[in-house]
Amino acid sequence: MTDEQTAPLTVLIVVEDQTDHDLLYDWLDDTDGFDPLVGSADDPFDADFDVCVLDVAGVTAHRAALAASREASTTYLPSLLFVPERDGEPAAVLDRLDGDERLIDDTIAAPVQRTALARRIRSLGRARRYSTRLAANRDRIRRLVRYLPDALFVCRDGVVTYANPVAASLLGVDDAVLIDRPFTDLVAAVDREAVEAALAAADERGRGGPVETVLTRAMVRDADGGVEHPTDADGGSETREDVGSAETTDTAGAVASAEVDADAGMVPVEVTTIAVGDETQVLAHDIRERRAREDRLALYRRAMDEATVGITIADHTDDDEVLTYVNNEFKRLTGLTDEEAVGRNPRFLQTDATDPDQVAKLRRAIDAGEEASVVLLNRRADGRTWYNAVDISPIRNADGEVTHYLGFQRDVSDRVARDQRLTVLDRVLRHNIRNRLNVVLGYTDHIEELLAVAEGADRAEGADGADGEDGADGAVTDGVDVTAVRADADHVRAAAMDVLALSDSARRFREEVVDADDADPVDAATVVEEVAARIAAGAPDAEVRLSLPDTTVWVAGAAPLMLVVEELLTNVVEHVVEPTVTVALAVETGEAVVTVSDDGPGITPDSRTALGYGSETPTEHGQGIGLWLVRWTVDAAGGTVAYEDAPGGGARVVARLPTVGERHDGERDTDGDGDGGTHGEDADDTAANGTAKE
Repeated sequence: MTDEQTAPLTVLIVVEDQTDHDLLYDWLDDTDGFDPLVGSADDPFDADFDVCVLDVAGVTAHRAALAASREASTTYLPSLLFVPERDGEPAAVLDRLDGDERLIDDTIAAPVQRTALARRIRSLGRARRYSTRLAANRDRIRRLVRYLPDALFVCRDGVVTYANPVAASLLGVDDAVLIDRPFTDLVAAVDREAVEAALAAADERGRGGPVETVLTRAMVRDADGGVEHPTDADGGSETREDVGSAETTDTAGAVASAEVDADAGMVPVEVTTIAVGDETQVLAHDIRERRAREDRLALYRRAMDEATVGITIADHTDDDEVLTYVNNEFKRLTGLTDEEAVGRNPRFLQTDATDPDQVAKLRRAIDAGEEASVVLLNRRADGRTWYNAVDISPIRNADGEVTHYLGFQRDVSDRVARDQRLTVLDRVLRHNIRNRLNVVLGYTDHIEELLAVAEGADRAEGADGADGEDGADGAVTDGVDVTAVRADADHVRAAAMDVLALSDSARRFREEVVDADDADPVDAATVVEEVAARIAAGAPDAEVRLSLPDTTVWVAGAAPLMLVVEELLTNVVEHVVEPTVTVALAVETGEAVVTVSDDGPGITPDSRTALGYGSETPTEHGQGIGLWLVRWTVDAAGGTVAYEDAPGGGARVVARLPTVGERHDGERDTDGDGDGGTHGEDADDTAANGTAKE
């Protein structure tokens, strides 16, 4: 029980008969739970009490003070009329009071048993205390409403009957201005139907909303500082009010006065309606800050979406650390959609040739919650590969725990290709050309030695007058070994030709692939045939076979395909003795597939680096630039190249180049009969240029 419930009832005695007065006072004073009180003679009700006991004389003598006390009290203030037997029946006594009976809540006739009197007083006391508690609750509710951070409108039949200070502050008016106005007049016209539906929902189901709308500060300041209040949908106005100050609350809960900003426009709010009895409470939550946060977040999202660098966010709390966001640039780089990327670990972009050291470096950084920067070989949705410069940074929560990883991706394929070219060209300059020049210098020294011997022989012959004689085979003339000199000269010439060939290959790659802008569709089979015929003509010991498709395969520009086939065939005829090499052209899902197979010993592991996605090292590298040119050319054309051991021995290189649309000039006349036919009837014939078709 509360202290209030156990505290004695204070009973004010306003009984004019002294005998009855003393009797009541003594009895109450002797009874537990009662505390008798006697007021002043002038105003006995100017005291704190719970129940007042009066006789008829007391009511008559103090009716004005009693009425004023009851009217001023915000709570129930009960009065008990004590009617002695000499005054008659209580009902008759009430009739004689002539209107003052409204000041009496109960009557009790004397003589009376003490228990009955105590019961009557306690009953009135309980009602008094219920009323006091109800008033206290009402005061608390009123304070809560007054200091509520949201705007509160109390409506009856859709008309505002009360508005708290926050509501007035939001609209920039005194709260009295809002009373007796339809609430829908305060919202934007476009939202009135939705708000009316929320009000109706509260009547039907007890609650409606939330509905996002706009409270219109529907006031226009005029020259006198007043405000006009529109009453129709067109913004017309009929009434005018003075602009004053609207009350608002500060963070400490105190009511403050805020200057009205009648030009502030419109206030976005979230409206919820709640039925309370026959009234509807409308809570309007100011969502300007939320809208501002949403606008900022939307701006950040748009900035990330439109960034020129690929951006991803991965969930570090997920066991598989899946992607939760990818921006437009990432989707462009990878060729993936949101559905294909989100929810997957980004490792699915890696290939079998991705550098494991770079992957391990990335994994260590993630496990340690650190930043990292790596370059990974990734594969696009269409199968093409690209080098991805990945930078990752951890995102931490308020407790410092890593919850997500932010990733940035950039396509650095061009940079990697340049680095590879520089590395290879540096190796060619330092190794291949140096070796060739050493050959030139060595054979030059030998030639000089032979010439020196010849000069010595000439001097000796001049001294004894003898003439030089040719050997039986003419190998020595005047002391010079002509055969040796010619052999040395051939070696010098071959070394020089090698250097020239390296230079020509690099020049062709630059001019025909890097700098070329010729991307007109060409017939891939025609290009392959022409190159194969030219290589076969210069290598009589080699057998070059062709396998061409029945339909025309179009590729962008002749130069890339020509360089690839030429370098691959040249590599075979230069390194394989009397080779049999097959050049096959096929088309697979938008790609022209060129396969060059031979029956030689295969390509050395060092040289295969060019056909994979590794890089050369100072101690491990191939001997030529040709295979690198193949790789760079295919990369530049947007294709792929791979090496594999041919069945039964030998090497097989597969280059894939994108196909393009037809030239719309009909099929290529492959068999020369003018009907656009295929190679079928000539498949086993040997062509005049030394190539064989299959």
